[in-house]
Amino acid sequence: MPADPFSRTCPPRPGPGAAGLRRLAWTLSAGTVWLAGCQGTDDLSRSGCLPLRVPAAVMLQRETGLYRVGDAETPVLSDHPRDTRNDAFHRRSLLRTVPPGTRVTIDRLTQRWGFDSGKGRISAFGTLPSGERFEYGWGVGTVIGPAPWEGPGMPNQRTVRCGD
Repeated sequence: MPADPFSRTCPPRPGPGAAGLRRLAWTLSAGTVWLAGCQGTDDLSRSGCLPLRVPAAVMLQRETGLYRVGDAETPVLSDHPRDTRNDAFHRRSLLRTVPPGTRVTIDRLTQRWGFDSGKGRISAFGTLPSGERFEYGWGVGTVIGPAPWEGPGMPNQRTVRCGD
């Protein structure tokens, strides 16, 4: 028997709080990963929340540009001519100009969403007469701008029901 009856020969056991904290850390980590992966895309093609139902054949009302942006597979249709000073910084390059009067087909309308960002980009996906696919960023959340196939006089911003 040890001389001191109060001495310990085994290492002290962690208190009940240490195991609980480890469990909590794992749970929070797993929950964070799960929520970060909580994102998706809604199909707005037939929702009626935008002033266009698809599939639709539309005619461009103003000159647009077809741009390559970064490593994206699908080129982006965007207003043209545009201020190109920051294009290289944003890894954006003009592939070609698409003149007014060009008939394009809009195949799909979507809106991205995410747990941390809410309702995101509203996009129109379509095809040029040459067969090239494109994406047009029409708006974000509940606001869209004038699309190149819409006539002059459209307001710079319109509220839509998509982001509700």
